[in-house]
Amino acid sequence: METRGDLFKGFEAFIVPGPSDTSAALQTGILAVDTNVLLNLYRYNESTRADFLSVLRAVRERLFVPHQVVREFWRNRQSVIGGLGASKKDAQSALAKNCTSTKDAIKRWAKSVALPEDQLNQLLERTDAFFESISGDLGDEPARVSAHLPTSEDRLLAELATLLDGAVGDELSSDAWDAAVAEGERRVKGLEPPGYMDAAKLESDLPERASGDYIVWLQLLTKGESAGKDLVLVTADTKEDWWDRTERGQLIGPRRELIDEYHRRTGCRIYLLEPSDLLEHSASIGVGTRAESVQEIQRVRDEPEWTPWDFDTVNVVLTHLDQNKYTQAEVIREAAANGGVISRRRVYELDGRAEDQTLRGFTRPVTRLTTELQTAGLIPYGVEPLLDAKYDAGAKSSHFAIPAEVVTLLAVNTDKATRLGPKEPRKSPISDIEARVEKALAESNFGYEAIDPKNLLDTDKFRIAESLEQELLKMREARRQARLRQL
Repeated sequence: METRGDLFKGFEAFIVPGPSDTSAALQTGILAVDTNVLLNLYRYNESTRADFLSVLRAVRERLFVPHQVVREFWRNRQSVIGGLGASKKDAQSALAKNCTSTKDAIKRWAKSVALPEDQLNQLLERTDAFFESISGDLGDEPARVSAHLPTSEDRLLAELATLLDGAVGDELSSDAWDAAVAEGERRVKGLEPPGYMDAAKLESDLPERASGDYIVWLQLLTKGESAGKDLVLVTADTKEDWWDRTERGQLIGPRRELIDEYHRRTGCRIYLLEPSDLLEHSASIGVGTRAESVQEIQRVRDEPEWTPWDFDTVNVVLTHLDQNKYTQAEVIREAAANGGVISRRRVYELDGRAEDQTLRGFTRPVTRLTTELQTAGLIPYGVEPLLDAKYDAGAKSSHFAIPAEVVTLLAVNTDKATRLGPKEPRKSPISDIEARVEKALAESNFGYEAIDPKNLLDTDKFRIAESLEQELLKMREARRQARLRQL
């Protein structure tokens, strides 16, 4: 007898679920969270964090966290904590500088008009009060915790320990781990989801290299298979190797390959939710949350991923690399001179490596040094990798790249970057400022020819140097863009 199917059988991956389907999965299925969800709890304010944890507590009996997620949580926890409040500190620093320069300008004006001292003091007090009020409106850091604080004093960590007790999956055996890493790398090379967007980690020193996402996926599949239930994965990772999107880039749901694979293994369906989506669906599991919490989560999601480098922070890394005779400093400088990239072949030439030697771990000294200097407070947390391996296809890096702002910084300060190194102590901004003004004046034609830097106040030197250097940055960037258009 002929067997007939229906319109949907075998095509489950094409079905777009509605809100009621998601609610039903939240009420009866497995709820899993990714590493970024746990780490972002440190970035939320107290009330948002409380709302999010209340939702997780409501499904505690069905809550699941892959062992790989916990591994990555501990690996990244301190760096996330260390970066808390970085934007606030930057804003406060900028306000303090502007307050000082404003007061200096008022003092010069007061001197020129012979303003009585009591009136001058009143103006200065009003200036202080103005900038202090703005600084006070910046708000507190999301979590009152330090990277150096004993873990026993981390209140969020204590809450998570209670919440996740019994919810963490088993660690893979040694053989299973090796097999998972190999399968993950196969998927990365074959552009098979999930995880292929982490191709840059193929040559990293991480134990799983580029296979972290696949190991999380494997542990989710294993859990789903044993439970025989739908799975709701809450993740802040919106890369294309997890999500299907519309032509305009809007998120639809899991990649069809993931839906098919989960269905084959479990007979059930997988759902992906962003953290804010989970709160918007919280009523379906009997939990009330605030609309402000959804907005706070979206604010954290939309924050810039990287803190920009400045010349002093780049130079301190280059200086330390030079002192330790690392080729990576020369690679970074040449990449800057080449518009931000340097070929794999050229790196081999600069490093004197034989063709049969791998470049795995080549960026490691830069990464390690950056981390050490961040811990010492010399580099802000959240900067983009100063040297990053890039992959066009395959398992080998095709080239290396540096951040765009570093290209411009080193282009303007090439002589200074080359001069400062192990044989000459790094100058302070004050001792070097006259040279900066003179250099900027010499390279520009902005009508400052009659200025003698030695006759200026320090604040004026800074102001003029920074103004001229910004103009030079714009000019050089315009010329670079013009060259690129000609290629």
